[in-house]
Amino acid sequence: MNHLKQITLIISVILPVLIFASCSKDEQEENVDEVLLPIITSITPLQGQEGDPVTIKGANFSANTTQIKVDFNGVESDEISFSSIAQISTVVPKGATTGEISVTIVEQTVKGPIFTIEEEGTGVITPPVGQEKTPSNFKIAFFGDSNIGSAAKAVLNLVKSEGADAVVHPGDLNYAEIPVDFESHINEILGADYPYFFCVGNHDDEAWNGPNKYQSFLEERFKRLGISWKGQLGVTSSFYYKGIFFVISAPDEFGITSASAGNHIRKELAQDESVWRISFWHKNQRLMQVGGKSNEAGWNVYEESRKGGAIIATAHEHSYSRTHEMSNFQNQVISSTENTVNLWKDDASTSSLDEGRSFAFVSGLGGKSIRDAESGLDQNPWWADVYHSNNGGQHGALFGEFNYEGDTSLARFYFKDIDGTVRDEFFVRSNN
Repeated sequence: MNHLKQITLIISVILPVLIFASCSKDEQEENVDEVLLPIITSITPLQGQEGDPVTIKGANFSANTTQIKVDFNGVESDEISFSSIAQISTVVPKGATTGEISVTIVEQTVKGPIFTIEEEGTGVITPPVGQEKTPSNFKIAFFGDSNIGSAAKAVLNLVKSEGADAVVHPGDLNYAEIPVDFESHINEILGADYPYFFCVGNHDDEAWNGPNKYQSFLEERFKRLGISWKGQLGVTSSFYYKGIFFVISAPDEFGITSASAGNHIRKELAQDESVWRISFWHKNQRLMQVGGKSNEAGWNVYEESRKGGAIIATAHEHSYSRTHEMSNFQNQVISSTENTVNLWKDDASTSSLDEGRSFAFVSGLGGKSIRDAESGLDQNPWWADVYHSNNGGQHGALFGEFNYEGDTSLARFYFKDIDGTVRDEFFVRSNN
């Protein structure tokens, strides 16, 4: 009898514990298996071609790319280059047709807006009628890495005093990331209708999308100027202005890979026949700057721009550096050290040859700071000129005068700082 009582007591103690453990385990399994319905708040751009990068923003996504599926009208994308709880970076898949984009996280699917597939060889922009020829001595100022302060204002006043007709600003607009302050800063000195073209930099991306953000101000400026564009403006886009074709890309921003950005550049340049082409983005490769930056942009963007006969404009490092004419950036092959740089577009019909020629520069003295050269990078033989804190560097801009003195295929370039010193001067001949 005592033995039976002991067994009964043991069961009465253990059984509730087992039941509780079982319930706890079931609850844990339910919590693990529970996946919230994803939410799509924006997709940019909403039109494009096969291989074009697409950024999806929202909530309840996943940082694990294997849990994500993105369909373009039923055709699954085979590349998810980046994902987080709030963002997915993908590309338009082969065979996609116009229709809804859907996002699936594990087994939870949500449908988004219509994505329009553009036919190869077409786009939403064409050279403006009557503007195919660039005006004589049309001057563009190139600089990046500015701020709101005395040095940045001095650079803008330099732009104004030099009579520049437009600005190309390859990213890092205002390090406080307050877009309305940056917009007011530009408008105060150059005006609300001044052609001020910029792309996203790593100090801009948190304040890039949405109302009263950098991209919205850029779009409104384009609308005021009557400039149409293709793609996600300031990220992966293209446009014409005064007969010049501009291609913007953003390698290493918003999860965009160098391969995707390079594909974008290649497609845009292949469809264009302009004399002058400018390809610009923010970040660098380590050997394409003289400071402390690492390999971030990838070589694809440099090589596709070169093959398309486009001038390559970057910033990011706070110094100035300009290459000689190059026949290969990835392998640092110099094709000429003459003071006139030639632009040549690669001829696709000569598969055994690569005729593409171009040059690249970093113009990052827009007003934030001036950095030194590091690790002897400024001594590399492909540099035609460098300007940094070790050799008296000062804030300033690179100016390019296109259709120089009426020669439609000639441009004169010079770097001038806010003290009035002309540091670098050279010519560019377009053979496109």
